[in-house]
Amino acid sequence: MTIPLREGPGGRRPVLVVGAGPVGLVLATELLSQGVPVRLIDNSAAGPVQHSRASVVWPRSLELLGRIGAAQPLVDSGNRLDSVQYYSRKRHIGAVEMSRLTDTPYPFGVVIPQDTTEEVIRTRLAAHGGEIESGTLTGMDTSGPRPVAEVERADGRTEQIEADWVVGADGARSAVRHFAGIELLGTGNDVLFAIGDGPVDGDMDPHALVYCYSRTGALGIAPFGDGQFRLAISVPDWNEEQGPPRELFQHFLDERSPRPGLVGKLDWSTIFRARRRVAETMRSGRVFLAGDAAHVFSAAGAQGMNTGIQDAVNLAWKLAGVVNGLYEPGILDTYDTDRHLAAERIVLTTAKQTSWGLFKRRHEIAARDGALRLAHRTGLLQRFGAPLMAQHDVSYRPAESLRDTLPGLTRRLRAGDRLPAFAAHGAPQEGAGRWPSIDPARFSLLLWAGERQDTGWVETRRALTATAPADVAVQDISAWPGFTPLLGSGPTAVLVRPDGHIAALTAPEPAAVRVALRRSGISFRAAAAPVRAAFGPASGAGHTIEELAS
Repeated sequence: MTIPLREGPGGRRPVLVVGAGPVGLVLATELLSQGVPVRLIDNSAAGPVQHSRASVVWPRSLELLGRIGAAQPLVDSGNRLDSVQYYSRKRHIGAVEMSRLTDTPYPFGVVIPQDTTEEVIRTRLAAHGGEIESGTLTGMDTSGPRPVAEVERADGRTEQIEADWVVGADGARSAVRHFAGIELLGTGNDVLFAIGDGPVDGDMDPHALVYCYSRTGALGIAPFGDGQFRLAISVPDWNEEQGPPRELFQHFLDERSPRPGLVGKLDWSTIFRARRRVAETMRSGRVFLAGDAAHVFSAAGAQGMNTGIQDAVNLAWKLAGVVNGLYEPGILDTYDTDRHLAAERIVLTTAKQTSWGLFKRRHEIAARDGALRLAHRTGLLQRFGAPLMAQHDVSYRPAESLRDTLPGLTRRLRAGDRLPAFAAHGAPQEGAGRWPSIDPARFSLLLWAGERQDTGWVETRRALTATAPADVAVQDISAWPGFTPLLGSGPTAVLVRPDGHIAALTAPEPAAVRVALRRSGISFRAAAAPVRAAFGPASGAGHTIEELAS
């Protein structure tokens, strides 16, 4: 029997999310926070993972997790990661100082077990009225107007669930991907890593992610705090059915680490095969993929879960906007456009970093070490490495634009780039932070008067506020310092997406804004009620973006 998903408020069908790891939890919580009903199913709904998998939450993820109130609990529960250190044959060759990031409220990473991460986000899910249902996806029919999912319950019952939208956040062996007929594509040899968590007694760096290269392979060390560490070692071969023993980690720690340490009894260990795969598409009709269901790559740089969190937020605001009647369904096409390119770039960068630790020939090692030392001395490693690790360099510029100018090469912002991180407060006041807040559910139009505010700026601001669409929040950012190197000395209007990426930059004139909105390629429907401008007057007079762009 086919059972339609129970309707939520206003007669809307819940979105069906399969998989309750960090990515599925973030997606479901984001949707619920924007008023979209959700059903979240997972075949291990009894609780979070009982061992650590993903271990590092980078600054961009913390910024996005702050939208649902999960960032500060993670910071409080985890261990701060201030730098990434590189060693070759036990000699220091370079460093990336995360603590020197200046455009984020989180100039650090957080090392934290995945089970703790899941517990934090589960709490936020529950605060928004969400729950996880125990069930296994055993089939899915996508031939009709809506997908029909077959779910086997823990008690053996089987449901046929019809949904408007289905999201697969169910991991590298995704059942959703399989039933949707989407292939996972990739090339290159797989690399085996032994991964283990446990105590290390010794002079380990308590706040650095450390990579140690040798002729036999690589070692990664991540500190959980209180003498507990994650150890990841490349191994030539190992029986994947057996967890690697403490002695293996001790051997390679002695061989590769510049600092001696005694590995204690492991809490958990496994073999991880680092693959390089990206789904051929992240959307097929009414079915989407996110996280490991859409892409898998090396653990180098700890980018996997963080990439999935960006998937979740990117999809959530678009899907919520369509369900809530704010945007036309065509906006959902941009999910694959945005995230597929981002995943491909991260696959390449993590593969490159993995290859660094596998060099065996003398000339390869000399070239790697020399390049890293030079980049470290000249500041290039810091300039490019910190945004790369933090995932601040993720941009949704067109592919040809990315080839022309790499994010980070210039400070000037362009359409597609991440707006420097926004503070938690929406007014420039002491202690409020350096950046304006961005509406997490709607587009924002930021008005920048320039380095020297013209006497006509008040009238310009009034004109743009009076004609702004009802579904766009207007905010004057002229009182904030620091935007001149990012936006230039002259006045500018910046259209910002709910995820904090720039949709368009243009002159702050009604006609120019109309053109920018039209060229953005995004269609809007009228909002149910106008959004209040951050500085006072109502931001709309009932006009939609479609009306302004016509």
